[in-house]
Amino acid sequence: MQNDLSRYLIVTDIDDTLLPHKGEIPQRNLEAIYRFQQKGGKFTFATGRSHYHCTQLYRDLKINVPSAQNNGAYIYDCTTQTVMERTFLPRTANAYVKEACKAFPDMAVGVSMEDDFKVISSLESLQLQKERIDSRLLCKIDEIGQDWFKMLFVRAPEKMDELHKWMDEHPLEGTYYTHSSAVFCEIMANGVDKGEGLRKLARVMNVDIQNTFAIGDFYNDIDMLKAAGTSVAVGDGSQDIIDMCDMVVGPCAKGAVADLIEYIERL
Repeated sequence: MQNDLSRYLIVTDIDDTLLPHKGEIPQRNLEAIYRFQQKGGKFTFATGRSHYHCTQLYRDLKINVPSAQNNGAYIYDCTTQTVMERTFLPRTANAYVKEACKAFPDMAVGVSMEDDFKVISSLESLQLQKERIDSRLLCKIDEIGQDWFKMLFVRAPEKMDELHKWMDEHPLEGTYYTHSSAVFCEIMANGVDKGEGLRKLARVMNVDIQNTFAIGDFYNDIDMLKAAGTSVAVGDGSQDIIDMCDMVVGPCAKGAVADLIEYIERL
């Protein structure tokens, strides 16, 4: 009897899980994802990226179900180009960014909105900003609106501890931050995380949470992994993530997502 894959939802992190750093999606992953979708399985991602930064991924992966964007700040249906279930940062974030940039003139700040992504940067941070974020997006904070899904603080790795200490001493009410890479610190509204994003996706697609699989590699995936019916760690991800998950698959570049799909196909 053929396994009914239509009851399953796979939610994957993108960077260093589905997609190797500065690389292409492994062919094994693409073939397995197409096969899973053709058999009725639901495949999507929960990511810190905005939907307009995922256009090519929607095409390459043939995504036909909603995805969780900006760490779950909203759900996006690429088939209808619809933004759903938005949660914005408090509007006091505007003044907070001004304080942070004054305290750290070497820091760049990215601001994610519903229809655009802007970068706030001082001259001192321009070189770091050029290396990490598209310089064409550079603007002044008062030139943009105030409905933001997420802020991204970008600073040199050896200076991040100093930034975190300042943020702990100067919290922005109604928000929290997470360290998503050596140079990225992300600030979201309370209640927004990939775990809540996964729960929203399961609800929107009418999938039993026990039939959800989440796969990730880093600390910003923890809430998603905890929320899923089955948590899956990439084999070359953080050891803490490997230790907490229900199962471990191979390394990202070798097709970690394909390993997971092949496991589900055998259930």
